[in-house]
Amino acid sequence: MHKFIKINKLVAAILLFSAILIAYSTSASALTFINSSTSSSGKSTKSNEIIIYDIEFSQAVSKELLGRIVAKTDYDFSLHNVANSISKKCKFHVRRVEYDRVKEGKINNWTILTGSLSINRGVVTISNGFWKQGGLSSDNSYLDEFNVRITDDGHFVGKMAFFLLSVNTGEVPVSPLYPELTIHKNNKPFGPNMKVAEFWIDVDDWAGGVMSVHSCKEL
Repeated sequence: MHKFIKINKLVAAILLFSAILIAYSTSASALTFINSSTSSSGKSTKSNEIIIYDIEFSQAVSKELLGRIVAKTDYDFSLHNVANSISKKCKFHVRRVEYDRVKEGKINNWTILTGSLSINRGVVTISNGFWKQGGLSSDNSYLDEFNVRITDDGHFVGKMAFFLLSVNTGEVPVSPLYPELTIHKNNKPFGPNMKVAEFWIDVDDWAGGVMSVHSCKEL
């Protein structure tokens, strides 16, 4: 039993190392090192020869490997003009929006995420908050998966971990989704006074969220 466990750990380590090596390409090369060979006299001799084998990975496998290494909140902020001079501390809450009955979206009355956030030289971080969705959302480390900036016209852009579904005690945990915060048509961006704002987040076809930001003060 102990030998079986040790072998499994070794195989897992080898697979993880291989995944890191090929993560940046849909195809890669495997290296085989030949450390010894047998001479005509029957004696073993050392050899530094390397044999290279081409390995082809399917698109699905490549996507899975890349997803494990590239951060799920990576976002290209060069597409926007970030307001680097803004430094504020605000309160916020997020409510869910459902589209299955109302095409324009119906905002639920209850809050699924609440807390405080800081805007420091354009970078937005959740400084204090908690999800109310149960399950994995009770792990506050997911609040750090919030890669967001404020644009010079008052919008939040970026990506974040988002728990759309609630999970009760005893139910199967549900991993978060990672939607983009965009310049949504329903947004109510910050004005010059930086008092309040509202940002709509498209998460799934049937539902999303609305982040309301208010009570902003200078840091």
